[in-house]
Amino acid sequence: MVYIYLQDLPPVSKLEEFEPSLITHVYSEEGELIGEFFEEKRILVNYSDIPQNLINALIAKEDRRFYQHHGIDFYGIARAVLANLKSGKHKEGASTITQQLARVLFLTPEKSYERKIKEILLALQIEKRYSKEEILHLYFNQIYFGHGAYGVEAAAQTYFNKSVKDLTLAECAMLAGLPRSPRYYSPILHPDAARQRRNQVLDWMVKEGKISEKEAREATEEPFKQRIAPVQKQVNKAPYFVEYVRQYLEDKYESRAVHRSGLNVYTTLNLKMQEAAVRTLQQGLRDLDRRQGFRPLKRDKSEEELKAELEKIREEEWASAPAVGQVLHGLVTGVTSKKAVVQMGNSTGSLSRERMAAWTSRSLEAVLKPNDLILVKVIGKDEKTGELTLAYEQEPLVEGALLALDPRTGYIKAMVGGYDFYRSKFNRATQALRQPGSSFKPFIYTAAIERGYTPSSRIEDAPFTVTDPQTGKEWQPENYTHRYYGPTTLRVALEQSRNVVAAKLLLKVGIPQVIDTARRMGIVSYLSPYPSLSLGSSEVTLWEMVSAYSIFPNEGILIEPIFITKITDRNGKVLEENVARAQEVLSESTAAVMVSMLEGVIERGTAKKAKVLNRPLAGKTGTTNDYTDAWFIGFSPSLVAGVWVGFDEKKKLGKDETGGKAALPIWIAFMKEALENEPPEDFPIPESVRVVKMDARSGLLANGGCEGSMVVQVFKKGTEPREFCNGGFGLEDAYSATTYEAD
Repeated sequence: MVYIYLQDLPPVSKLEEFEPSLITHVYSEEGELIGEFFEEKRILVNYSDIPQNLINALIAKEDRRFYQHHGIDFYGIARAVLANLKSGKHKEGASTITQQLARVLFLTPEKSYERKIKEILLALQIEKRYSKEEILHLYFNQIYFGHGAYGVEAAAQTYFNKSVKDLTLAECAMLAGLPRSPRYYSPILHPDAARQRRNQVLDWMVKEGKISEKEAREATEEPFKQRIAPVQKQVNKAPYFVEYVRQYLEDKYESRAVHRSGLNVYTTLNLKMQEAAVRTLQQGLRDLDRRQGFRPLKRDKSEEELKAELEKIREEEWASAPAVGQVLHGLVTGVTSKKAVVQMGNSTGSLSRERMAAWTSRSLEAVLKPNDLILVKVIGKDEKTGELTLAYEQEPLVEGALLALDPRTGYIKAMVGGYDFYRSKFNRATQALRQPGSSFKPFIYTAAIERGYTPSSRIEDAPFTVTDPQTGKEWQPENYTHRYYGPTTLRVALEQSRNVVAAKLLLKVGIPQVIDTARRMGIVSYLSPYPSLSLGSSEVTLWEMVSAYSIFPNEGILIEPIFITKITDRNGKVLEENVARAQEVLSESTAAVMVSMLEGVIERGTAKKAKVLNRPLAGKTGTTNDYTDAWFIGFSPSLVAGVWVGFDEKKKLGKDETGGKAALPIWIAFMKEALENEPPEDFPIPESVRVVKMDARSGLLANGGCEGSMVVQVFKKGTEPREFCNGGFGLEDAYSATTYEAD
């Protein structure tokens, strides 16, 4: 019979090749942990780092004759049988540490005589082949300690927020009491049972002579702090980005490898920029939502649902004291005509009627009730009482995305795919196809500059009609202002986002030629070959737009975006290493001309609000005709960032919610934080161009008679204007307030 079971056993020699399931770690460019993937939360620890007190506690509790037996403790079996017969219950087991290890590594948890026999045979083989120290090392790294923690290092961090090597005697005793029944003796779920179990282990250690009675008494008296936070929480400091990394890894290395192999993934994410991106996008979306007005609170959650939500908020938002400027959830505990009292963990705040008046004219009692869960912003703190002054916030229904990269390296620096990853995991930075509106126009102008047009070329801004071959209907583009401005230079037309000029330019250059230019610049989404393409009617992703715009400050060079620099296995072996792949898609002179024109969008055009940053910047706003999408894509010499704002179901953002109003403020706030420690830097000026003073109205060289519309403009050498203006064109000033377009 034994021979039959021996034939069916796995070879214990496999332990020499055994690789326990480990956590895959994802790091930022600074080397900070930003994400992890795992099936079993396990952190390997060296035997030398395991405290002797923990080893002694485990042996005293689980296997007192561990160093005397050879895998099976016959004395222990006899003792357990007698104890169980005496009590009439199965209260005491006799599995050795080696048997437990054999069961976990090689067998199923089913309870049967066949499994027990196999367990004994495997334990005998393991003891014959491996030292006691090696067996303990495997055990401590493999056994489950509850709440998702596998191995003693993960357990120490889960229960005590410290490394195993730093555990006290009392903490060692508590951990040693967990393996038999980690749920019942959990210090999180059952603190009283855990405390009694700890004291029991300490008593056993005294009986075994491993500690003195005084040491046991002092450990018993050590204050017991129950962990309020449940358990293991997966590190994820940049959820949209980390999820993007996960999808890439699973495509290349398969899901099992990603969640069990203990990979180390080094990314390009800048954590400071990422945090700024989350903060500024969320604030911008809340600002837009405020403009849409107050929405009555929904009170459709059951008591159980509210309790579950509060537990999550308590863990994620209320673990530390609220800081001024922070936006977080609060629980209304009382309402009067003058104020609402709001609880946030151990902190209390006051929301006044005056603060609520910015949202609604209704009384506080009419809009807030006790047990309402609301969103608030901390705007002050009373240093004497500790009470917080709060402002009401509203979780927006609108969505948005922000993506930033370094144009010189292609490194993705920040990625936010929505207001809240845990509300919607759909990544609008990489997955959402949306109409870019006027932010598509730079591709038309780039194609024109490549084909001999210059910033001083003029096109008649006047009504025209073209038959749309897609519908067979006549199509007539209109400017945002519903006005027309006559002969207009390309410089002014781009700055003011003149739709009619863009449509005419598209037809003059050729739709296939513009599509070809966009393709070379990295736009891979389908582009409809129709005149409406001039107004950004074809859907693209934010990723495509930001990548394409990065070519302008990078002197015509497209660097393929990179988000992972290196991946190593658990032993440090490099599995892949990514370096920038560069391709020249525009001449440096074309890129320089476009940068100069796009600088004008910020200097005088639809994005002039960005002048507040007081540094060289360029970019383009974008708005769809029905206000469903708002964009701004802009750049400095070292950073390109794009913002998209809209509803998922493509409905109107609201009247006049243009790219300049809905998206640009988010971009400004982000760039202010992202670049705050970088000195202003000028865009490169290649030798193949000339910088001249141009009259924006006529496109001629500026002189004293036309200083009111003088701009500094880059031209390809040989294409700059040769004649001076005389100031006598009689046109309205190209930069008067009435001619600004808002998209």
